[in-house]
Amino acid sequence: MFGVLFLAVAGFFLYNFVYKSHRDIRDEKAEFTVNASDLVKEFLTNRDSSSKKYLNKTIIVTGKLSEIEVNSLMLNEATYCTFDTNHNIPEADLNSQYSIKGRCLGYDELLEIVKLDQASIVE
Repeated sequence: MFGVLFLAVAGFFLYNFVYKSHRDIRDEKAEFTVNASDLVKEFLTNRDSSSKKYLNKTIIVTGKLSEIEVNSLMLNEATYCTFDTNHNIPEADLNSQYSIKGRCLGYDELLEIVKLDQASIVE
């Protein structure tokens, strides 16, 4: 009897853990606001400290738009931001100043950039 009850309760918690709703970064308050180039410099100076500070945190990154793709963009050739949905930034906006809010995934050593996902443009 207790075994069945235990399995039912454990199954309920396991199901909720596996299928919990994913974070909505747009609704979260940003913990830091930083320039894209300064963010990369900070990771290059002290990767461990920067990872503890920014990793998996909601941040706002500012900089000049240096590259536009279908679901992503690059700021200052230093921070790569991936959107969940298509964004409509015209090619004419290259070199314009933008602020992007997203979740920091960390520093990519191979490409020497910081990556954000679940990005949104801060108006």
